[in-house]
Amino acid sequence: MTILGPGDIVGLVNSTYAADLFVAVVSEFDIFTRLAERAATTDQQLADLLGIDERAADVTLTYLAALGLVQRLPDGAVRVTEPSSQYLTAGSKVDLRHYASMVGGRSGSRTAAEVLRTGQPAAWEDDSDDWLSRMSEGDFADMFTAAMNARGTYLSPALAEALAGSVSAGKILDIGGSSGIYACSLVAALPGTSAAVLDLPTVVDSSRASIAERGLSDRVDVIAGDMFTELPQGFDVHLYSNVWHDWDADGIRKLATASFAALPPGGVLVDHDMHLDDTKSGPLREAEFSVRMMLMTAGKCYSTPELADILTPVGFEDVHLRPTTAGYSVVIARKPA
Repeated sequence: MTILGPGDIVGLVNSTYAADLFVAVVSEFDIFTRLAERAATTDQQLADLLGIDERAADVTLTYLAALGLVQRLPDGAVRVTEPSSQYLTAGSKVDLRHYASMVGGRSGSRTAAEVLRTGQPAAWEDDSDDWLSRMSEGDFADMFTAAMNARGTYLSPALAEALAGSVSAGKILDIGGSSGIYACSLVAALPGTSAAVLDLPTVVDSSRASIAERGLSDRVDVIAGDMFTELPQGFDVHLYSNVWHDWDADGIRKLATASFAALPPGGVLVDHDMHLDDTKSGPLREAEFSVRMMLMTAGKCYSTPELADILTPVGFEDVHLRPTTAGYSVVIARKPA
């Protein structure tokens, strides 16, 4: 990949864990030999076949489909493709499983194999706790907030542009909004709007400082709280930016239910994230990021149909996707008027 701009750098960082997963499924699980023995395999069947977590199996097959090593069938199952059959299965004339196994002992690959087996998030960068536990630490929360702000500085203008043409907002609640970069970009792009950032008590001091540096303290408030409790009312747009990929379907359902209860009739919910295509065959950049989320959090990246299956029973309607930049997009849903 040639680096042409900030989106490519973000994509490169997001891909960090994907190669470790590939090495793990080849060296530890001999995945392609096992898949080649079957006409087709679903996520659940792969989980049973290899003795791995179903969420991990789902993310793995999407990543391998994005690499072109398996093919998604119309029913969602997969089968091996010619490259994996020729180079990554037992009995191949050019058997590159052995080459992959040479680096299978690296800590990243061992960690990937452990998450595949248990389904539990790995420790953050080989530390003792996962990222969510460490967010209670002030120094870690500051580092994490700075990282999210750096990414958001690039992504937020495209988010604002995408929403300017499709969402009429008065007051925006940026849930899990970290530094407030997205809330600030939205109020700057949408005249007459105001916003509030809701985040953990360990984060909000950094949020206030960042918002003040942008000169928007008069239009962007900060609320300390837990997004899994009752959400504040009085906002007509709820924004979750790079939040839902940290949670499983039950977690997203809880957040969506809380938003539906707090939003007024006609209110809008926005999920800004990397989203998979409708067939869950990629794209590669999004599939690589989903690997990272699967290994480090309880979540993954989702497709629009997957999110619609969560949001529609909650009561939302008109669930649709709009692209932003660098593989990111927004899924927008409305509460009936």
